Amino acid sequence: MESTPDTFSDAGDADAVRPLRDGDATAPADPAADPAQTEWDRTEALDSAAAENDPDPSIGDDPVGTPGGDPEIPAEDLPDSELQPESQGEDPLVAELGEEGEGDLAPEDL
Repeated sequence: MESTPDTFSDAGDADAVRPLRDGDATAPADPAADPAQTEWDRTEALDSAAAENDPDPSIGDDPVGTPGGDPEIPAEDLPDSELQPESQGEDPLVAELGEEGEGDLAPEDL
């Protein structure tokens, strides 16, 4: 089995390393003539205009949302006791947790 030579021969090899010439460059010398650069500039212009027109980030996409940093959920958005788990007839938000703080647990939950 032949080993790979340690040196590189440039004596007519098809894969020889050649320096880049002006015509070999991937980007045109004039950036205005480069379609990729034109698209990049257009995208940056659109992005900068979009940043000025973005809604308040605290309300997200909801234009009627409440602006500001109030992290509480409005009372009308909280589910009523009909949608919450059984607490022996009491509202789960005000039900006592019991002596050990476990609340209403079924025997299989213990």
